[in-house]
Amino acid sequence: MDSRTSAGRDAPIGTSVNIAFVRWDGAARLYAVLARLDLGADAASLFDARLPRGPWVEPLLEAYRAAPGRLMLHGVALLRPSDLRSCLRHQPPAGLEDPAGRRLCTASLDALDAIADEPLRYAEAPQEILEPLQALRGALWERVGPPPALRVVDCPALGRAGRAVSSGEGRVVAVSLAEPAEHVLCQVLHEETHAVTDPLVRESWTPSGARRDTAVGSPGYARHQALETAAIEVGDALIAARAPQWSDAYQRWRARFGV
Repeated sequence: MDSRTSAGRDAPIGTSVNIAFVRWDGAARLYAVLARLDLGADAASLFDARLPRGPWVEPLLEAYRAAPGRLMLHGVALLRPSDLRSCLRHQPPAGLEDPAGRRLCTASLDALDAIADEPLRYAEAPQEILEPLQALRGALWERVGPPPALRVVDCPALGRAGRAVSSGEGRVVAVSLAEPAEHVLCQVLHEETHAVTDPLVRESWTPSGARRDTAVGSPGYARHQALETAAIEVGDALIAARAPQWSDAYQRWRARFGV
């Protein structure tokens, strides 16, 4: 399904209580840009060799690798969906305000311009996951309070990956709805679980430790692995307790992480 909705307007394709499936063109296009970058052995890589590569790819890849705050680029479109371009041009998020970060923002704008006419192939929302997702989120957040509102953004270029942020309006999780429903459920739950488990894991880190890094073999990769492992294990326990009919699906989902 091709669609070109306004970059900053919710295009709802399914709702249930405080969960909504939406389409944001800006976010979908930014991940389509990032999916052209061959990052090698990096957990943040979205690389898809099937996508066409333009002359803007190498300058963007160089700017990405040079920016210490590069991981912030993965979340900015979910935090600033209505003014993504203005944000990248004039008000980069924390972590991308230094010269290297601003060069990355500029290169990203060039890339977004280059793919502006590419069609976005959205999928239908898997309505069957709404009920179990409601139950799982309720269990995840029950010690804190009611779960915050959740918007699930369809971003086809994410493939089997996911991204998430917390905003003043609640939680935003980006996944590809073209994936099987069982994968979408597990991936959304995983991204949501990070919001609860990450602060607990970070409390155990010493200030002098390496900065978290998604590049395999880097000094900070162990911290990334710790965050992922905690979220995966808690997600497993939640599924077993509140949605056991999805346990086999979760085991298939987690097998790709080797944990």
